[in-house]
Amino acid sequence: MKYIITVGIIYWINLIAAAVVHADYIYDLTATLSPSSMVTIEQQPHFYEMYHLVADGEATVTFTNYDADLVSPTDNGEYSDPYLYLYILEELNFANINAFSRAYVLYDEDDDSNEGVGEDLYFYLADVTFTNELVAMVTSYEPMTTGTVDFTIESDTALTVIPEPVAVGLILVGGATLILARKRQ
Repeated sequence: MKYIITVGIIYWINLIAAAVVHADYIYDLTATLSPSSMVTIEQQPHFYEMYHLVADGEATVTFTNYDADLVSPTDNGEYSDPYLYLYILEELNFANINAFSRAYVLYDEDDDSNEGVGEDLYFYLADVTFTNELVAMVTSYEPMTTGTVDFTIESDTALTVIPEPVAVGLILVGGATLILARKRQ
């Protein structure tokens, strides 16, 4: 009898440990679409916000848009749906300390109307798997649309989520540090 109780307790502890190990990480984010960040899509200016996601190895993520407050100068709010584009690193060129570049390629997207999927659900991408890094760009259907887009990223592993303005700043600081370190040698 003691053996059955001991095995039951060990099984219960393993079950709880497995649930903790496989717990998801949820990141709640707000993208702000403004004229300070613009990209051309189909010869039209679109405002966007970009996020750089970094994982230690492989990660599987789900993007869910749960609210949007967007205003377009052309559509009276009828078609101001948020869109999501995902990019992965295709190529990293590093010739020397003064010459490096990254080339990204479109990996996945949700730019269709998902209003019928759930209440106020405009973009939803489930089970997107990537290795090490992914770039997410939130934009809109209509050109020159401003406002906010609230969404979550659910991941099976811990992520570092860096909004674009911060990412650019970190790259500049890192580059300046490398240049200074090299000059001191």
